[in-house]
Amino acid sequence: MSDRLPKTERLNMIWILLANNPNGFTARKLSDKFNVDVRTIYRDMTALGTDLKVPVFNTGKKWQIAEDYFLPPIRFLPIEALNIFLAARLMLNYSNRYDPYIETAFTKLNGVLPTAISEQVNKTMDWMRKLPKDEKCQKILSTIAEAWISQRKLKIAYQSLNAEEAKERLIDTYFIEPAAPGHASYVIGYCHLKKAVRTFKLERIKSAELTDEKYEVRYDFDVNKFFESSWGIVVGGEVKTIKLLIKSPSIIRIMEETIWHPSQVLEKQADGSMIMTLKITDSQEFYSWILGWGEKVEVLEPQEIRKAVIDTAKKIQKVYKEE
Repeated sequence: MSDRLPKTERLNMIWILLANNPNGFTARKLSDKFNVDVRTIYRDMTALGTDLKVPVFNTGKKWQIAEDYFLPPIRFLPIEALNIFLAARLMLNYSNRYDPYIETAFTKLNGVLPTAISEQVNKTMDWMRKLPKDEKCQKILSTIAEAWISQRKLKIAYQSLNAEEAKERLIDTYFIEPAAPGHASYVIGYCHLKKAVRTFKLERIKSAELTDEKYEVRYDFDVNKFFESSWGIVVGGEVKTIKLLIKSPSIIRIMEETIWHPSQVLEKQADGSMIMTLKITDSQEFYSWILGWGEKVEVLEPQEIRKAVIDTAKKIQKVYKEE
């Protein structure tokens, strides 16, 4: 958190964090999270224990909270309530299918939202009920979630994109990532067959079975670093410096309004055009994005990507040639 919260909000957040993380946090970790010094965290812990009677304790290394202690009543700031509403709308547009667990999650949250926003969340959930159901997918996702939470190895039958049939794999679930462009979710985990961290599209998992064998997430795994250079969900490959030329004023404005990737750099040119620089691994997702702009975005470099786009443009022209 880059901005400092008021003390009351900070105490509430620390309370929630400790209740949801049985292993606790060091004072340094909490000070980094809330952008305050360590002495402030120690004063906060005293306030939680003495003034609010929250059973916090220090193990000598970490601050923890007594197990089975109830969380404080949830209350949302207006902007927090708005974020919940936006999340509900994003889920509607992302999933394209009815999931009862999504409905129950937002129904529970709805009970503490302001009336004006609560009514709109209810309408969103009403619309979601009209979407088609996929009970098999829901069951598989529920099993994956349980595997992730309980840190138990998962046996899956996975059919890769170009495979004729599904193959059995044993995986350790590290993360679950939604991808809006493909309206899909992906499981990131260690694959014991490939001996490496891999990405598995949920819709290609044909079955999922919990095992009794436990696992630990690799100490060096960070999902943000994992996706750092990727455009979308596909990872791997060489990181390339890609330069794009944009001449259309309306497209320039769109590019300025949107952070497409953390690496992007926008440079206005003397003639009014703009050059966008990206440092990413190229993928089919990126090619699709480039081609979606048509003639309004030109690849300047590297040459292999420029040539690939030119070749695709020629093939499109052949498909749509006038008789």
